[in-house]
Amino acid sequence: MPDHLDSSENLSIYKTIFQTSLDAMLLSMPDGSILAANHTAEEMFGMSQGEIIAVGRDGLLIQDESFQAAIKERAQKGRIKAELIFKRKNGSLFKGELTSTFFTDEDKILKTHSVIRDISDRQKAEESLQESERKWRTLFETLPVGVSVLDKERNVVYHNPSLGKILGLSKDDLISKKFANRKYVYSNMKELSFDEIPSNKAFNEKKLVHEEIGVIKEDNSIIWTMVSATPLPFSDLSVIIVTSDITARRNIEEDLKRHAALLDVSYEAIFSWNFEDGILSWNQGAETLYGYNKKESIGLNSHNLLKTEFPMDLNEFIEKLKKDKIWSGELVHTRKDGKRIIVESRLQLIEENSGEKVVIETNRDITDRKKSEIKLKETLDNLEEIVEERTKELELANDYNRNLIETSLDPLVTIGPDGRITDVNKATEKVTGYLRGELVGTDFADYFTEPEKAEKGYQQVFQYGLVRDYPLEIRHKDGTLTPVLYNASIYRDGSGEVVGVFAAARDITERKKAEKELREYWENLEEEVKLRTEELAKSNAELEQFAYVASHDLREPLRMITSFLQLLDRRYSGQLDGDAHEFINFAVDGAKRLDKMIIDLLEYSRIANKEMMFSEVDFEKVMEQVNLNLNIIIYENNAEVTYDYLPKRVMADESQMIVLFQNLVGNAIKYRSNEEPKIHISAQKEKKFFIFKVKDNGIGMESKYLERIFTIFQRLHTHNEYEGSGIGLSIAQRIVHQHGGEIWVESQQGKGSTFFFTIKI
Repeated sequence: MPDHLDSSENLSIYKTIFQTSLDAMLLSMPDGSILAANHTAEEMFGMSQGEIIAVGRDGLLIQDESFQAAIKERAQKGRIKAELIFKRKNGSLFKGELTSTFFTDEDKILKTHSVIRDISDRQKAEESLQESERKWRTLFETLPVGVSVLDKERNVVYHNPSLGKILGLSKDDLISKKFANRKYVYSNMKELSFDEIPSNKAFNEKKLVHEEIGVIKEDNSIIWTMVSATPLPFSDLSVIIVTSDITARRNIEEDLKRHAALLDVSYEAIFSWNFEDGILSWNQGAETLYGYNKKESIGLNSHNLLKTEFPMDLNEFIEKLKKDKIWSGELVHTRKDGKRIIVESRLQLIEENSGEKVVIETNRDITDRKKSEIKLKETLDNLEEIVEERTKELELANDYNRNLIETSLDPLVTIGPDGRITDVNKATEKVTGYLRGELVGTDFADYFTEPEKAEKGYQQVFQYGLVRDYPLEIRHKDGTLTPVLYNASIYRDGSGEVVGVFAAARDITERKKAEKELREYWENLEEEVKLRTEELAKSNAELEQFAYVASHDLREPLRMITSFLQLLDRRYSGQLDGDAHEFINFAVDGAKRLDKMIIDLLEYSRIANKEMMFSEVDFEKVMEQVNLNLNIIIYENNAEVTYDYLPKRVMADESQMIVLFQNLVGNAIKYRSNEEPKIHISAQKEKKFFIFKVKDNGIGMESKYLERIFTIFQRLHTHNEYEGSGIGLSIAQRIVHQHGGEIWVESQQGKGSTFFFTIKI
């Protein structure tokens, strides 16, 4: 614009430009006060001309260092062009290009003409371009393959760091063409001529060249590379070359060739197959084992050729292999001559770079070994039967002795030589207020009002062998005192060494306490009933907890009784008559059954007390785990376990569901008929429940026993007919009840049984 608006023509032109310009224009005084603003400025700042005039220059610009520098420069030069930060009426900021010039009007007054252009989009575009260039350069620099660009004279003008790493050359080596002095060979070790070098060939023939090239270094070692050279359509550049290091792959290929040769000398049957083309390879070991040569086997489905018998449904087996990538176990195959053999098998699923999935299968004939194992098992079963008979008496004796201890109303305790408690009965827990686990290992004297007197009585037992009616007072955990008379004696181990003291306390206040309770009972019957109800609930809870504790801790005394009875049988064998030996056998046998019952009671208590962990349970995966857990008995009984589609997302405790199905399926196999066991599981959705059905073809039962079978330790058969303690179905019932469901059975003698149970959705 003119520096002087001193003619009407210039003024008219300026006004026209001012009003019609697509750029924001401001007319202002040097001090920043604004005289006029055009329409574009109003749109840019979101203000009317009056508002712009009111806020002035300081209301439109951010007063930063760039602004101060621009003002100073304009004062010195009379005009500026700068990029500054502007502020709209709504408070938003934008970057603008300001061109500002001093001029004098027709009245010789110095004024300022300013043009503002919003450059936010341009700035974003420039930043985006810079970011894009940075990303591409970073990509180029970090590529794992070597990339280089040659000019028309075949000089390296661009290359990334990976190229130097692959070729073992520095940046200066690449620029100085040190690589040109090296020899290049094909995979058959034939040396390339100058024109056969991929970059030269691509440049001369004007097409993509893709070659596997060996680069012989100065120390005669070879770097094997895959080189792709592409001609470029530029005047200053000729070829772009992409180089990949395939030395490791070449080494692997050589190893594979050696391994392939080794496969044919292996005694094991090794072959590979895929899901589309069947058998791909067949070694000499496979020919020897199965009788089929390569021509007879390649391309065929191995499962059909060998009539493979899987431990599960074929589709399930394939899905498991695809999921886990590896499987090992035992399979049954049929040779070419029709002979069935058992093989120890290992399958591994390998996914090649092409995406093809190949299975490597290795098999070893273990038929003879399995026959030996069966004979060994028969021998062990006979031995176990003998051991079971020998331990029955011990179980019986232990059961009798422990029941005597636990049913005693008097506190009974065993104390070690160091004065620490080694065992107590329930009456001791009650009189002290502490559980067995809290009492064992502590000083027995700490639970009396006079510890010194208790210690003195303990020493008298060691001095005289026993004490009788020794007066002491037991302090309960809550402070209650119980006067007692203690009887104690030493006890010895099998070698006669004193190992501790056995003590029994008689509560001499029990009769008075009972009389008092009886009077209070008749005086306030309603209150007593309520109290007794609460005590019964507490007692039931303690009984349930005790079942768990007792199941753990009673087995050690049981084993001790078994050991001593067996020692008695051996040491005094010649001095005992036939009846004595028979009694010992009964005790050992009883002890063994008791041990089994304790183990089952522990499991029952664990189910009852364990906090349930609810999650979405896939019942088909539950059955997969059940089949795996019961694999041996399923195989031994030639059992067939099948199931329909089962629910996949039901809220339940997954571990308890596995125990539930394992007990029902195991029960069906145990009580099999003369036919091979067939068990089928199905599920049906009804309203808010899933009804599960477990059907078998076993011996069945009469209808009058249908309710009894769920009672703990209730059996319909003797131990000689079927082993077990009779707790499995009780555990199953407990699990179902804990999940808010019901369980029942329908059965007929000789026609199998069907168990039903419900689980909430």
